[in-house]
Amino acid sequence: VLSDTFPSDIAFGDYDYRIYLPPCYGRDQRVYPTLYLFGGNTHDEAYWDEAGLDELAEEAIMAGEMPPLLIVMPDGGWVANNSSGGPGSYEGLVMDELLPFIEENYCAWPDPAGRAIGGLSRGGYWSLEIAFRHPEQFARVGGHSAALIDSFAGPEVNPQFTALNNDLGDLAIYLDIGADDWLLPNTLRLHEDMAAAGIPHEWHLNPGAHEDSYWPAHFADYLDWYTAGWPAERAKYPQCAREPE
Repeated sequence: VLSDTFPSDIAFGDYDYRIYLPPCYGRDQRVYPTLYLFGGNTHDEAYWDEAGLDELAEEAIMAGEMPPLLIVMPDGGWVANNSSGGPGSYEGLVMDELLPFIEENYCAWPDPAGRAIGGLSRGGYWSLEIAFRHPEQFARVGGHSAALIDSFAGPEVNPQFTALNNDLGDLAIYLDIGADDWLLPNTLRLHEDMAAAGIPHEWHLNPGAHEDSYWPAHFADYLDWYTAGWPAERAKYPQCAREPE
């Protein structure tokens, strides 16, 4: 796991991120599918790493149970916590600054088929907000205990509206939340509205509340779902256009 920064005009300076590189990184000169994960409003770029997601991924990769991938874990910070969507928000920071930076500087597969995005709590809001507004740019999106409570988010950015009013195409969607989570009502409504509209998605109502012990208990499920459909055979991936460091 590397810790670094990327330049952001939206944030008026450098923004922190961590990135997990699999053990085989750079050995075959091919790209890797990439998973972008966002933490909650009390987390920074260290959350997923310190909670053990990268170790779990590496064990699965080494056991041949999951294809090698990159996992990008950016900070949310003041931009994520003080904007609701659209240009100049955390959406813009991710789409216009983070993704191009990662795909220019790492052997990340620069194709929608090779991108997945997800987040928990406030980060779950952002993963759904971004993917529902740019469904053609991602293969999969996950909202884990998503905080769908932004009173400043108008219908053009609010996932509870864009999920129903935008053409999501072939975007695969995963929603999960604890049965005792105080944020359950809005996420449950999103699930029910999507089900009523015939919008395919995976739904999991699990035991638990909105707390840091909930998400690591489901890391294995998340990784299995995000990586489903990505080939295990490295020869099936395009060549990397840059020289890996």
